[in-house]
Amino acid sequence: MRILVVPMFALSCMGGPWSRAQKVSAAFMDAGHDVTMGVAPDGNCAGPVAPHVVELPAPSPLGLPMPLSSRAFPIAERLGIAGRRPVRSFEEVLWLTGALSRRYEAQSVELLRRHIRSERADVVYSEFSLPAIIAAQAEGVPCVGTASYPTQAAYACDPSKAKGVRRLLSELALPDVATSLDLFGRMERRFVPSCAELEPLESDNVVFCGFLDGKAATREARSAASRDAIVVYMGMGSVPRAAVMRVASALAESTGRHVYVAGFAGSPFDEGGLHVAERFDFSELLPRACAFVNHGGQNSVMDALAHGVPQVICPGRVFERRFNAQSVELAGAGVCLGRFDEPTVLRTIERITREGSFEAKAAELRDSLASLGGTATIVAEVERLVAYK
Repeated sequence: MRILVVPMFALSCMGGPWSRAQKVSAAFMDAGHDVTMGVAPDGNCAGPVAPHVVELPAPSPLGLPMPLSSRAFPIAERLGIAGRRPVRSFEEVLWLTGALSRRYEAQSVELLRRHIRSERADVVYSEFSLPAIIAAQAEGVPCVGTASYPTQAAYACDPSKAKGVRRLLSELALPDVATSLDLFGRMERRFVPSCAELEPLESDNVVFCGFLDGKAATREARSAASRDAIVVYMGMGSVPRAAVMRVASALAESTGRHVYVAGFAGSPFDEGGLHVAERFDFSELLPRACAFVNHGGQNSVMDALAHGVPQVICPGRVFERRFNAQSVELAGAGVCLGRFDEPTVLRTIERITREGSFEAKAAELRDSLASLGGTATIVAEVERLVAYK
């Protein structure tokens, strides 16, 4: 089977789509299939696992000239400016990144269509990539991909942002949409890297697959580990770096635990119980963690659950992160915060470490998610779909 895997691109530091595309691609390759990955110069597409790539453009935020947006956008993220603006739907995310620009969409779709025709792709996998869905539909090949509860139009959308996409669909003589998010519903299989308790999507073409790598820390490994660490990762743009450092310093001083702060580029900092770096190996740190303080990104939430770690989530004003944080809180595996300051975070950490119910529920969710098969489920479903076609 020849499969084309295309992630969503953005100049923003956005590791989720690329890391999921990498895991999906590796799984298809391990199963003996021929994989090509879409890549773009967006700063996220590092080290593609697939032997073949198709080069695509990166969208320019807000449709601004690329020289201007490529300089201004990273600065806004570092200062936390981007996090102060409410983001109400995934359609708004696509618009902010420039992914709904008719010019960008048309250029990407044409390049993908050329690849589908020349390489005779059997199926296209969209990691939240609209051009991948449109190109597959235009070429008459099956399209599958990742889905989530808060990215569906029924949850939240902004149809006014879909003008460019609707124009392109008309030019290609493809069925119209009311909102660009309706395109995700046209995928023949929608794979949700979560479980029904956290994301209650109900549809015949929805498949829950849990952790993409299908693995989770065992209860025994978690029980044997110490609880001497607190892990902090707030992504880019949601909280100013100075605020993150104030909270992390207070945690290290007040709790006596080692506090690891990831996501800070530049010279690493390591003094007393405070450790700051651009990256840490979470698979080593999370087994030791009594709590994971994060921004509610999908990858962060799932990393914590994979190790049965309670979470303290401050999602800011981003709709998807708010949904993730509230889902974790409703499930009893963490707490969603409306404020990110020293007293609030300290009180919440103290509560989580005092009440064992949070860790017990995180462990229960870990077992449920691990049972869903991960990328093995995706590969098996796509193999059945292509064989049937």
